[in-house]
Amino acid sequence: MPRVIAVKRRDSREFIPLIESLGHEIAGIVEFSEGKNPRYFISRGKIEEIRDHLGEADMVVIDGILKSSQWYNLEKELGIEVKDKGGMIIDIFADRAKSKEAMLQVEYARLKYEIPMIRELVHHARMGEHAGWHGAGEYEIADYYEMIRRKMTRIKRELEKIKKHREERRKRRREEGFVLVGIAGYTNSGKSTLLNALTANNMIAEERMFSTLATKTSRIERERILVTDTVGFVEDMPPWLISAFEPTLEEIYSADVVLLVLDGSDDIGEFRRKMNVSLDILLGKIHGVMVPVINKVDVAEEIEEKVLAVKEIGDPVLVSARSGEGLDALIRRIMEEARIREYVLEVPSMDSEEMRYIRRFGRIREITHGERIKVRFTMQERFYEELVKRVNSPQENTPGESGI
Repeated sequence: MPRVIAVKRRDSREFIPLIESLGHEIAGIVEFSEGKNPRYFISRGKIEEIRDHLGEADMVVIDGILKSSQWYNLEKELGIEVKDKGGMIIDIFADRAKSKEAMLQVEYARLKYEIPMIRELVHHARMGEHAGWHGAGEYEIADYYEMIRRKMTRIKRELEKIKKHREERRKRRREEGFVLVGIAGYTNSGKSTLLNALTANNMIAEERMFSTLATKTSRIERERILVTDTVGFVEDMPPWLISAFEPTLEEIYSADVVLLVLDGSDDIGEFRRKMNVSLDILLGKIHGVMVPVINKVDVAEEIEEKVLAVKEIGDPVLVSARSGEGLDALIRRIMEEARIREYVLEVPSMDSEEMRYIRRFGRIREITHGERIKVRFTMQERFYEELVKRVNSPQENTPGESGI
């Protein structure tokens, strides 16, 4: 079990749990403020504090994203392996990756992470310095750099194939009348638990950071709604790390409805911070309607203040994925945003063209037999408009008639 010196921001609450989620042992903690040294990221004084713990540690982990020069200078100064928050997140992703797709994405992210470091080593080797990378010289490091680039090109091609396959699958699902719903949000906000609750799924939802890397898609029972959960967000996720998971995140970006899950059990400061981190990643990229969902309301405090904070982006739905509170309201909201309406139509027989169309693209709620068969059903407006062309006088439910 590696022993780690954690160099954390004073106001950070998640950095230590991030390290511990990998099973690393904390050998020492050094705190710093936001003032940054361009050469080392942290001040000289903090470097001396780190030295006090060096005999007890195998690695130093910095709460921030280091430039390659800062990483090089810190490793040279301390004589020990140094990782930043990006490197730690990649290690966690590698630990969680189980599917072939997730493993490809993690490997691509790791290589992308290494490239600026290898460039830095080549630069110093050319200046005649001992670069410190396994004792290798300039040409060995340069060869390794080229190997990384070739491997990244191969992985990129495979990920592009996955992306194309996903696009074709989404197209087929829409053609079959399904609404696509994506669950997005900060890591550990209860996204997987919400997916299970909405779809009556029995998949294990783990209470740990980044428990979901590969996409998980399930259907809301009997409704023509597919819900997909994917990787959670965290502060300081560098753009190259997000881009490595682009094929997976496309399930969110391309969804008809995006549920932005927020942890109602956080205090208001954490709640706002995580909401803003998620919005920075999502805004300008999603094509569908965003619905804020405040989860864990059964244990939430300051709920009125959180509702007000969320109203800046839309009216929230309050739920507890664990207890089931608010789930019916959330499903109704999804249907409303997806323009799924209720209609009543008379059909000549149970085997009529209209009835086959309703079964294929809608959900039958009630059938009343009489001289003619009356069907009450729900369906997306776009499919109902096509149905209108097939019959003489379909009618939408009038206000006051029984609804969903």
